[in-house]
This record gives sequence, C-alpha cells and structure tokens, in this order.
Amino acid sequence: MNRLILIGNGFDLAHGMKTSYNDFILWYLTNCFSKSGDGYEDDLLIIQANSYVYVHQELAGKTIPEYIKEHYENGTLNSLMQIKHDYVSDFITSSDHYRSRQPEWTSAFKVQIKSELLTQMINNCAIDKWVDIENLFYSSLKKALTVENQNKDRDVKDLNKSIAFIIEELRVYLANLGHCKERIDEYRILMKEAIRPSEIVERPPLTPDDLLGTVPNNTLILNFNYTDTVEQYLSDDSNVKVNYIHGKLNENENPMIFGFGDELDAEYSKFELDRTKELFKYIKSFWYFKTSNYHDLLRFIQGETFQVYILGHSCGLSDRTMLNMIFEHENCVSIKIYYYENPQEISKNNYTELTEEISRHFKDKRQMRLKIVPFDKSSCMPQISPF
Repeated sequence: MNRLILIGNGFDLAHGMKTSYNDFILWYLTNCFSKSGDGYEDDLLIIQANSYVYVHQELAGKTIPEYIKEHYENGTLNSLMQIKHDYVSDFITSSDHYRSRQPEWTSAFKVQIKSELLTQMINNCAIDKWVDIENLFYSSLKKALTVENQNKDRDVKDLNKSIAFIIEELRVYLANLGHCKERIDEYRILMKEAIRPSEIVERPPLTPDDLLGTVPNNTLILNFNYTDTVEQYLSDDSNVKVNYIHGKLNENENPMIFGFGDELDAEYSKFELDRTKELFKYIKSFWYFKTSNYHDLLRFIQGETFQVYILGHSCGLSDRTMLNMIFEHENCVSIKIYYYENPQEISKNNYTELTEEISRHFKDKRQMRLKIVPFDKSSCMPQISPF
C-alpha cells in the first residue's frame, strides 16, 4: 500500500510562517499606505495621504503597520478603504465655519479602489475568519457572466488583470518570507509511520496481519504550497517524493498555479458555452498542462491502493476537481485528517469543519463514510512551540 500526503497552507502556518491570505493582504495594504506620501497607484487602488495636520490625529503616533493592524483587529478594514471626498477649501478660511461644519475628508488617507476583487478581499479579511482569494475570484467571474451584463469581455479582462497583479504580489511576499528554518520532530516520524489497519474499513486484498506494522511502499507528498517547508523532513529515501502540484516559488519551469479548479460546479458548464474572451485564463485545469505534475499524480494513484493524509489543507472547492478524483478513486481506501487544535482551548478544533468540506468532493456519500477516519482515531497537527 502507498500513502498520499496532501499538504496545504496550514502546514506552513504550523511552522510559524505568515503565509495565510490574511497575512498577505495586510502586507500588501501596509506596503501601499507606506508609499502614499507622494501618492500611490497600482492596478488595484489609488491612495493619497491627507496633508492637513489635524487629521493625522487619527494615526495618534502609530506607524503605518500598527495603523493597518489596528483596523484589521477591530474589523474596520473595509471602512478604512472607503473612498473619501476631497477637502473643501472654504473650511480653512473661517475658523467659525470650520467649528460649525466638519470637513468631508476627515481621514488621514483618501483611497480609491479600482478592483472589485480587491474590495471583496478586504471585506472578507478579518481576524476571526480566513479570506479565500481563489473562491472570491470564481464568484466574481460568475457574476461577470450574468445574462444582463453587457460588458462581459471588459469585466473578465479587468478581473484577470487584478488576479495577475495579485499573483505577482503574492510571489514577492512569499519570496521575502524566505525559507522556514523551524523543524517539528513529529513530522519526521509522521512522514514514515506504518499503516494502521484500524484506519481502514474496506481493505485491499491484504489481511490486517499483513498490514500491521507495514511501512508504505511509496509515499507521495502532494504539496499545494509554493514554499519548500516540507523538504526539511525528507531524507535520501527514494520511496518518498514531493510533487509541487501548484508550482514552486521562483521556478520558471514549475510556475505558480493560482485560480479556481472546480469543473464539477453547476455553473462551470455554462462557462464552456460562453464566448467571453479570456474566460479560462485562470482556471487551474489549463495550467496543469504546463508541467508533468498532474500526470505524475495520476500515475501514483492508479498504481496501488493508498491512504490519504491531510496536513493543513482546507479541502475547499477551489481544488474540487482534483480532490474528487483522489478521494473517490477506487485505490483510495482511507482518508486521515490531521486537524488544527486551538492551543488555548483544546476542546476546539476544525475536524468537523474539514469533514464537511471533504464531503463536498464526494458524489458517493457511502464512500465518504467508509473512507474518512473517525475523530477518535485521528490526530491534531503538530505545531511549533510559541515560546
């Protein structure tokens, strides 16, 4: 039997890396606001810092990173990004007039958002929830294709321009983070642990005694991250390989794949009948043709029976086409979830949430119930010590 390990962003987060989309958005906004003194503009927004002294009381001695972080923690990022009107000059000439009426531009910054996708990203970016850029992109794509929209070509082109800019900014952000140097010993053991017969209901043509204590013949780590954090757990064993299915940071021959990958969505069939230009530009399936990674995955799952480990992957709809293929494959006999457990409240974890997400990838719900390893036989993801 083989083992397929799905590694998602939660794996990097477990190692203390700030790789969530929330972290990225905060970095991007901080970078933009920090450059706004003489005016800042890119493909997504325009920012102008207010030169009048009194409004800078809003900053109250805070640095730009502190200012952005405060709005994030207070859940007011969206209000910060509202378009502000310009200052009316006659307010300056009369102090009485000023005291009786407040100026329209009372923020330290005037912001104009040029991208509908950025607006959605900011509205969904909060300390108590994760933003999912790829799902927001797909929702925007479907909205652009509504029958009554007379500007489909323009809207799809603008949306693709936004996502292209975001991908490049994400590449820069992740490159600046550098390589993870933290190691968690439990993962080295986990990558090579033996098959447990108790985690498999419908077994392959092997008895429990055959499986007991058996190390997988081959292990494929399907890395959905662009980072190489997992490589520090690899040895010279030829039976453990990594597949950077969504590309690898700064490798031109294995470019970053970013977009949406749910061809099972009911709306997707409408895409195929639509003549809008550039519609499929950021649909993942067409990017997979750029490398042999997807074919390598197919060869692995078609070779022998396998068990799936899920480490830090949210199993969201943006990868539904691939995950459906893996989970419902006849060679897949077991799916073991490594859930996130809140270190402050051990009773709180995301196991149930993950099972709900995984269920979306099964057409055959009987298979789902047979394959998902129950909570009492699952484990929480090892996390780096905060101290």
